[in-house]
Amino acid sequence: MRNDHATPLGAPAFLICALWCGVVVLAVVGLGAAVGRGILRADLGTRMEPVRQQILAALHRSDPLAPQRAEELSKFDGRYAASPILTLLHIAPGGILLVLAPLQFSSRIRSRHIQFHRWSGRILMLAAFVTALAGLYFGLRAPYGGAGEVTAIALFGGFFVVAVGRAFVAIRTHQVARHREWAIRAFAIAIGISTVRIVGAVLDVFLTPAGIRPPDVFALSLWTGWGVTLGAGELWIRYTRRWSRSVAAPAGAVSHGVAADSPPSLSLGPLALLARCAAKCSGLTTGSLSE
Repeated sequence: MRNDHATPLGAPAFLICALWCGVVVLAVVGLGAAVGRGILRADLGTRMEPVRQQILAALHRSDPLAPQRAEELSKFDGRYAASPILTLLHIAPGGILLVLAPLQFSSRIRSRHIQFHRWSGRILMLAAFVTALAGLYFGLRAPYGGAGEVTAIALFGGFFVVAVGRAFVAIRTHQVARHREWAIRAFAIAIGISTVRIVGAVLDVFLTPAGIRPPDVFALSLWTGWGVTLGAGELWIRYTRRWSRSVAAPAGAVSHGVAADSPPSLSLGPLALLARCAAKCSGLTTGSLSE
């Protein structure tokens, strides 16, 4: 009997839908930040400050460190203004990563367009290493958040590079399930920078009025944002591990173009799943999501 509330992963449809919604929102946030930094490389923070002030005023919050705010923004923006090439090497591949990476988790794309999946995977691996190395430079050589930022960038940035490398090695040796897991971990770190921005805005509202310095708020947002996103990715891996390993493609299948048996990390593609979820919620269909 088919379960009208389950997906091929065995997870509830609403959970898959919520997961894709979260991925889309975080990707949009990350792309917006990358485009903004590309256009306003030298003063993005300064340009956004009036918006921040309006938000604080609307929430009846005050900034006791307002007299030093211009200097702090100059320090934060200045490191990007001082290294335009490295800034471009960080944001351009990062934007590519946020656009292409979610498509890698669509089982439909893998099964119908295996060559696209493979070539986009190669492009993503190159983009991941370039954006990571540039990010490591800013975090280790020109940190704004002090020791808290340095340790966070070293830990999560280093783990990102390791995860991308292990995902590549796993698929080259036809270990599909292991490849999936390391790819999810790498993607969690990549998209986690968007979580960092959201968390940073929330922490700013609550901690800045208490007199917490901006560099400390920034460092805490790095640890919190990446920790939450990587933790969510790890929970998803463990939640779907039994299923993914039971249906993983046999050794050699991927290299011969057999992608239909590889585990759909997030089941249906984002647009198809969101459309079906919307239709189901509005009562326009009674079909199963577990086809």
